[in-house]
Amino acid sequence: MSSQHSISMSLFSMKMDIPELFGPRVHLRPFHHSDVAGRFALGRSPEIVRSFGGNPEGLPPYRESDAQSWVDRNIEHPLCWAVEVDGRLLGEARLDGLDLHDGNARLATGIYDVSQLGKGLGRELINLVLSHAFETMKLHRVDLRVLAFNERAIRCYRACGFVEEGRERESARIGDVWHDDTIQGMLAEEYQAQAN
Repeated sequence: MSSQHSISMSLFSMKMDIPELFGPRVHLRPFHHSDVAGRFALGRSPEIVRSFGGNPEGLPPYRESDAQSWVDRNIEHPLCWAVEVDGRLLGEARLDGLDLHDGNARLATGIYDVSQLGKGLGRELINLVLSHAFETMKLHRVDLRVLAFNERAIRCYRACGFVEEGRERESARIGDVWHDDTIQGMLAEEYQAQAN
């Protein structure tokens, strides 16, 4: 590893200033300790747990301490936003593994209220993060992983301009069943082409 690469990696292990991003309906903002109540109110949906690769069978009750841990983890993350709609916390959006040298990051998002899925909020929040990643941060590439059976999420990512680049066969086990992960990616030039 070059010293330049080491330096850029160490810069991104530090906490960054997280800007607020505004869309027509979605507001992305830094997390606050006061978000524990909002996360606790969302609870834990078996459908959403499964879409993230967790086993939905026999889920324990979602406790306030779980919400506290989730909020604390997101506050400490170098670049993580709270997803808010109409003043209500709905989930998170993150750029993981930021690397200035290679100009890339991995997108991770989650809306935790099943009743809010399928309304275009995911597309709006993803486009806000992509705008920040490509226009403000000048990244070269953003990618993500999504379970192959998660067709709703895949449709959303495709609508935002992501392209499937590969598949990791049987990389996730849910209960006793193995599932494939797909790798989706977008390059800066692809983002610019669709933005214009």
